[in-house]
Amino acid sequence: MSLSKVPKVYATALLELAIDANSVEATEDELTQIVETFSSDESIRHYFLSPVVNPIDKEKAAYKALSGRASEIVANFVSLVVRKNRYLFLPDIVEAFCAGVDQLKNRSSLRIISKDPLSSEQKEKIIGSLTANFKREFRVHESLDSRLLGGFRLFVDDYLIDASIRYKLDGMEEALLQKKIPVGAMYEN
Repeated sequence: MSLSKVPKVYATALLELAIDANSVEATEDELTQIVETFSSDESIRHYFLSPVVNPIDKEKAAYKALSGRASEIVANFVSLVVRKNRYLFLPDIVEAFCAGVDQLKNRSSLRIISKDPLSSEQKEKIIGSLTANFKREFRVHESLDSRLLGGFRLFVDDYLIDASIRYKLDGMEEALLQKKIPVGAMYEN
């Protein structure tokens, strides 16, 4: 099996289990929180990626850490991922799982990148406009990019909507470079 297919295979299997158990949203929330927790602590990452630690001990540690805090499906799934030595793929598996849930719910992922945080009114206006155009709900992820001069960029599925000042300046530069100025033309002020 190709390594690039690993997250999709695991995510599809988990999605089928979650649908059967009627716990798609809960599974999605739990997995997202677990990956955030596991990613934020470097010692957890080192433990599960260490070739020195026995794989059975890793599996037991994962199950013990999650039992009582997560559903049985999620605890068993993360334990399985650890046992199969696929811990490194866990963030990609969760991303593929969320994409499957989005497809199931007719929802898209919307990533908003701006220089400064947008107000809730601005976000609502953007989401309302996109909902009317795309006819679906959105899962919103917001991030900041200090390289932008102003404005924002929106990523929806395979679309990029660039409303940044940098994009507009680049467009003006291109338009000015396209204009030919006759040789010998003189301009007076």
